Amino acid sequence: MNVTLTNRLGIFEYVKEKYEVIVFAIYAILLTVVVSHHEPWMDEAQAWLLAKDTSIKELFVTYLRYEGSPGLWHLILMIPAKLGFPYYSINILSALFAASGVWIFIRHAPFPPLIKILYPFTFFVFFQYGVVARNYCLISPILFLIAFNYNKKNDHPYLFTLLLCLLANISAHTFLIAGSIAFVHFIDIIKAWKNTNTRTRTHQLISLFIFGLVALLVIYIIMTPPDQIYANYINSNIKLGWIIARRMIAGSLVMNEFTHLPMLFGIVALIIFSTTFIWFFKNKTGLVYLLPLILLSILFGIKYRNLWHQGVLFLLWIFVLWISYEKYRNENPRGLTKAVVAGMAVVFVVQIYWSVNVVKYDLYHNYSAGQSVAKYIKDKKLDQENIYISGWKNISILPYFSKNIFSNHNNGSDHRFWNWSIYNVTSVGASKAVLDTIECLQPGVVIFASDHIKSKAKIELRGYKAVAFFKGYLCWKTGLSEPECYLIFRKTKENESEKIAYDSRTESKNKALQKSTF
Repeated sequence: MNVTLTNRLGIFEYVKEKYEVIVFAIYAILLTVVVSHHEPWMDEAQAWLLAKDTSIKELFVTYLRYEGSPGLWHLILMIPAKLGFPYYSINILSALFAASGVWIFIRHAPFPPLIKILYPFTFFVFFQYGVVARNYCLISPILFLIAFNYNKKNDHPYLFTLLLCLLANISAHTFLIAGSIAFVHFIDIIKAWKNTNTRTRTHQLISLFIFGLVALLVIYIIMTPPDQIYANYINSNIKLGWIIARRMIAGSLVMNEFTHLPMLFGIVALIIFSTTFIWFFKNKTGLVYLLPLILLSILFGIKYRNLWHQGVLFLLWIFVLWISYEKYRNENPRGLTKAVVAGMAVVFVVQIYWSVNVVKYDLYHNYSAGQSVAKYIKDKKLDQENIYISGWKNISILPYFSKNIFSNHNNGSDHRFWNWSIYNVTSVGASKAVLDTIECLQPGVVIFASDHIKSKAKIELRGYKAVAFFKGYLCWKTGLSEPECYLIFRKTKENESEKIAYDSRTESKNKALQKSTF
C-alpha cells in the first residue's frame, strides 16, 4: 500500500518537474497533425511565390512596397523556395517558428504553471500564427526573446538592438512595436544619463543609431507607391476609427465576431483590459504598452486592418505582461496581480475554445480550395489547355505548379504572384466586361475565384459548361470569415465545332479575298 502511494507521489513529482516538456510535446504533436491537414490560402501562397519568382533586388526594391511588408519572412522563404523544396515547406517553417516561441514562453516566462499550460493552445498562438503560415509566426519568438532580455538591455545593448531590428522587419505592425520599445528605452537612457559612465552611454547611443538606420530602411521598403490598389486610402472618420480600434482590442482578448452575446464578452474584455492597464502603470510598464497600442490603433483606424491583426495586439499584451510580471516570478500573486493572472486565464480558456473549433474545421474541410483545384487540374490535364482565370485568389493554385499555367495572369509572365497595382489587368470577378472578354478569347478552361462574386450569383458562359465547384473558407474563431472557392468551366464540344466551322469560313473568305486582290 505504502509502495503504491510512494510510486504515485513519485510520478506526480516527476510530472510537476517535467510539465514544461510534457506540455510542449503535446503542443508539438497537435501542431504537426493540424499542419499536415492544412491547405494554404492565398496570402500564404503570395509570400511563397514572391520568394520563389523574384530576385532579392526585385523583392526589396520593387514588390514589397505593394505588400506593405518589410520582407524578413520572404527572405527566409527564399532559402527553401530557391533550393527547390516543396510548397509545404512554408507550413513546416511556420510551425517551427511558432513552436520556438511557445518553448521560449513555457521555459522562461515568469507566469504560474497554469498560464504556461494554457498559453500554447490559444487561438492566435496555435492556429492563426502557427498553422497558418504567414510572417506573423515570427513575432512570438522574437518578441519573447526581447522580453527575456528586457531587464538586461543596458548590459547587452547590441543584442537588444538586433532583436528590435528583427522585430521591425516582420511587418508594419511590429515595426511600430519595435519603434515604441526603442523610444521607451531611449527615455530610460536619458533618465539614467547622470549615473551612467561614458563607455555605457556611447554603446547605448550607437545601438540606438543602428536601430534608427534600420528603421529608415524599413520605412523605405514599406512606403506604398501611388499605383498600389489595396488599402491605398486614408479614413478620416474619427468616430469610425475609434470603433475599429475598440473592436480590435476586444477581439484580441475574448470578443468573438460571431457571438450572440456581444454585450457580455464586451464587458468581460473591458474589465480584463482595464485591470491589466492599471497594473501596467503600477509596475511602470504602462508606456511600453500604451505607445504601441495607440500607434497600432491609429493604423487600424485610418489605414488598414483585418481580423488576424488582432493577434498582434494579443502578443503585445502578453509581452508587456511578461516584463511587468518579472519581479513577481518567485511570488504567489496577490491582490491586483492575482486579478491580472485570473484575467489571463479567462482569455486563454476562451481562445482555446476558438482553437478547438477552427482545428475541427481545418481537419475536415478545405481552409482553401486551391490545393483541391490544383489536383483536379493535374488529374484532368487541364494545364495543357488554355486556362483563363478571374480573381486574385487563384494565386492559391499556382504554387503546386512549376510555372504560370494561366494565360491571362500577369500577361503570361514567369512572375506568378499577384501584383497589387492598378496596372495589373488580370481579371477579377464576373462582370459583363470579364464575361465579354472570355467570349471573345474563347479559352478552353475558365476558373472563377470567389473574389467580388456574390455567394448566390449565377454565372453563365455561352458555349461553356460548369464542370466543378470547390469550396474553401477561412475559419475564424467560431465562424467562417472569408470564402476561397473556385468554379471551373470547360468549353463544350458544340462550341468547339462552332469555332472550327467559324475558322473554316474565315479561312475561305481570306483565300477568296487574296485571289481577288492578287
